[in-house]
Amino acid sequence: MLRVWLSFGAFVALTTTVATRHEMWRDEVRAYSVATRAPSWSALASSLHQEGHPILWYAILRVAYGITHSPLVLPAAALLIGAIAAFLILRFAPFPFWVRLLAVFGVFLGYEYSVVARNYGIGVVFMVLACIAFPSRHERPIPLAFALALLANTSVHAAFASLIIAAVWLMDLFDPTVRRSLLRPAAGAAFAIVLAGVVLALMTARASPDMAFAFSPSHLQPGQVARALIADPGLSLRGVMDSGITAAGELPWNRIGLDPAAVSRVFADIAILSLAWALRRNKPCLAGMLLAIVGFATIFRLIYPGALRHEGILTFLLFSLAWIASSSREATGAERRTVALGLLPLLVTQTLALPLAVRRDFLHPASASKAFGELIQQTPRYQNAIVMGEPDYMMELVLYYVPNRVYMPRQGEYHHRVFFDRGARRRLDFHLGTLVTLADSLGCASGQPVLLAIAYPRLLTDTAGEAHPAYRGTLFRWNGAERARLFARGKLVAQFTGSITDESYSVFEIPPATGSECPGRIPH
Repeated sequence: MLRVWLSFGAFVALTTTVATRHEMWRDEVRAYSVATRAPSWSALASSLHQEGHPILWYAILRVAYGITHSPLVLPAAALLIGAIAAFLILRFAPFPFWVRLLAVFGVFLGYEYSVVARNYGIGVVFMVLACIAFPSRHERPIPLAFALALLANTSVHAAFASLIIAAVWLMDLFDPTVRRSLLRPAAGAAFAIVLAGVVLALMTARASPDMAFAFSPSHLQPGQVARALIADPGLSLRGVMDSGITAAGELPWNRIGLDPAAVSRVFADIAILSLAWALRRNKPCLAGMLLAIVGFATIFRLIYPGALRHEGILTFLLFSLAWIASSSREATGAERRTVALGLLPLLVTQTLALPLAVRRDFLHPASASKAFGELIQQTPRYQNAIVMGEPDYMMELVLYYVPNRVYMPRQGEYHHRVFFDRGARRRLDFHLGTLVTLADSLGCASGQPVLLAIAYPRLLTDTAGEAHPAYRGTLFRWNGAERARLFARGKLVAQFTGSITDESYSVFEIPPATGSECPGRIPH
C-alpha cells in the first residue's frame, strides 16, 4: 500500500505543478462560462444543444462555483477528478504495479484528464468505478448501473463506452452459470437505469439542427467504415491530430525521419492486435473490444473527429475491458499475466508522451488570453476597454481573466460565447472593413478604447487576402483599403505568439472616435 500512496503523491504533485503553469484555452473556459452564467438550471440544460456535451461536467462546475464563487473551481475540479481516477487505478486495478503506473503516468490521465480542465476526465473516473463494481454485478447490479449511467453523461464518447460495457454485461446471457442473475428484477432495473442515462446524455448533447457541427444520418456510410477498418484499423481510429489511441503521434518521430501519422497508425494496429490476442479467452470482452473499435471508428470518421482527449476515452475503454477480463472469476493467473502484457503496446507510448506534454506546457502558452488579460490589468486606460476579436470565439476565454465587456462582431452583440450555427444568428462571411467600423461604433457608444485581437499573421504582411477560421463555413477577407484603414485608426500594441493551440493573435488599440468621426452608435 505504501507504493500506492507514494505513486499517488507523485501524481498529485506533478499534475498540480503543471496546472499552475497551464493557461486556459477556449474549450476549457467555454464550459465554465456556460455553466456559471446560465440564469437557471433549465437554461443551462437547454443551452447544451449548442455545446454537444451532456450535463454532468457543467453541473459540477455550476455547483462548485455556487459554493466558492471562484474561477479556480475550473482547474481544481479537473485536478481533483484526475487524482480520484489515478488513486482508484493504483489501488484497485487487477494488474501488475508497472501496468498501473503506465496507465496513471501517461499523457491521457497525467495531462489531458487532469491538467486540461475538460469533461473527459470525469468519464475515466466512472469507467474505473464501473470496473470495480463489475465483479459483483450478479449480487449488486445497481452500483454498476449508476456508474454506467453517470459515465454516459460525461461525453458523447463516454456514452458509447457505457453502452459497450453494458453490452459485455448483457453477454452473461450466454453463460448458463450466471444467466439467472439477469432475470432478477434488480437486473432489469439496473439496465433501465443505464438506458435512461444514455438517453438523457444523447438528448442533452444532441446539437440543434442549425449548428454547423450537427450530425445528419445521411453522412453515415457503413460500407466505407467497414472497408477502412479491415484495411487499417489504426487509420480509422486516428483523430485529427494524428496522435492515435496510443498517443504515439505525440512523440518526435520526424527527428529520425519518420512520419508521426504513419507511426501512430502502426502502433494503434499493434495495440489492437496485442489486446485482441490477450482477450481471446474472454469472448464477451473480446466482442466488446471489436464493438468499441467499430463504434469509435464510426464516430471519429463521420460524426465527431477525434483529438487526443477523445482517443483517450477509447484507450481507457480498452483498458477497462482488460480490467473486466482480469477480474473475472474464471481468469487464471496465466491469463491475467497475458492480459497485462497485452496492454503494453497500448500504454507505453502514451506514457513516453507525458514528459513531452509537460515540457511543451512549460515552454509555450496554451493560449494568448492570459497574457492578454495581464496586458489589460496592467494598463489603466484598458480597465473599461471593450474587447473584440476575429475569430471572435477566441475572445470567449478573455472573460476568465478580466471583467471587460466582450463584443462578438459576427453575432452583433455582447456575449460570453459564440453560437456556431449555419448562419442564422451569426455572419459567416466577414470583412476587415466591417470589423473596423464596428470597433469605431463601439468606441463612440462607450467612450472607451476597443482592443481588437486578430489571429491572422498574414494580415500584418499581406495587402489583401482571406482566412478560414477553424469552424467550417466561415470566411474572413481584407483588401488594401481596409488594411490601411485599420493601421490608420488602430495602433498595434501587442503580439502574442507561440501558443500550442491556435490562440495566438495581434492586438490593436482603436481609440474612441469623437464628433463627426463617429460612424454611428451601437447600444451597450
